[in-house]
Amino acid sequence: RVDRPHPDDLATANFLAGAGAEAFKNLGDYDVVELRAIYASCPEKFQLDASGAKAQWRANLVERLQQLVARDRGDEVPAGWDGLNNRRRRQRLPPLPDKLRRHPAYHYPSAEQLDATAEKHAQLRQRRDDRKRTVAELEAKLEELRGERDAAFADARTEYLQQQYGKQLLRDLAREADEAFKATSSKLGTDAAPTGAKADYARAKRAVETARPTEAESASLRKLVERHGLEKGDAAADARDLTALRRRALDKAGVADDDPPDAEDAEERAGFEDPLRGRLIRGPFDPWPEVKRADKAPVLKKLSDEEEARLRREELQRHSLNRRASAPVGSLLAATMAAA
Repeated sequence: RVDRPHPDDLATANFLAGAGAEAFKNLGDYDVVELRAIYASCPEKFQLDASGAKAQWRANLVERLQQLVARDRGDEVPAGWDGLNNRRRRQRLPPLPDKLRRHPAYHYPSAEQLDATAEKHAQLRQRRDDRKRTVAELEAKLEELRGERDAAFADARTEYLQQQYGKQLLRDLAREADEAFKATSSKLGTDAAPTGAKADYARAKRAVETARPTEAESASLRKLVERHGLEKGDAAADARDLTALRRRALDKAGVADDDPPDAEDAEERAGFEDPLRGRLIRGPFDPWPEVKRADKAPVLKKLSDEEEARLRREELQRHSLNRRASAPVGSLLAATMAAA
């Protein structure tokens, strides 16, 4: 969801630097509804913007939003010249794709999407198991070849066999056994090597572990969605929910609804077919939250060089007086006579 900070906080925020800067710079990742929400929260002018970076960011935001809104409304733009009618043609802008009208994250997955996610997890798990089985087979084969190689080396050093079959034949057999062992060892690889069966298994295992959502999360989501029938898209019901949400937000803000949405148009906008989606996620968030200033830690004022020098002199004077007050009387009398 898109947070809504206080305008005064946003006007002075350094949001184009730091860990969260990419979330603001990648305006192409937001749909038209999200961009409208961001624009509604933006001040007319940013403060603490000597380089003009935040002003340029706001200009880019406005330009991007205008483009999406024009496509969402189906605006027409001048096209090529129509020589037959002696006038310039008008061409309708391409409609917004579903992802830019409303991001799929705001909808429950459809049955097709749930099946596709389950199939993806099954493929990753099968690939991991196949790689693990290959590693086990190669390790068993390597142990067998190790024994054959050691036996071939031992035979090549045996004088009786050398006399019986000849040294060259025994050497050739030992070399063949060693090459077979090395080839299988190279095919198996090691845990740290970039290639080999063990490296393939490590990558397949990591793919299963880092898949998002995880298989357990996908199973839990499927259980929830199917229990309430949320995997079946209902554009009419979603349109009614959006209309009711809009009405409650305007009532809470004390704003009159001068332009209520058309029922058929609202239903058409709530329908998505590419890909087919489930029901709209209502969410637990307040549609019209109370916006407050962020709590900030008190800022310590830095002293000037003159103020620091004055405070240092006062501190030395206090220290000198304290030493005189704590010194014995005899010491003070001696110090006074010595000074005289």
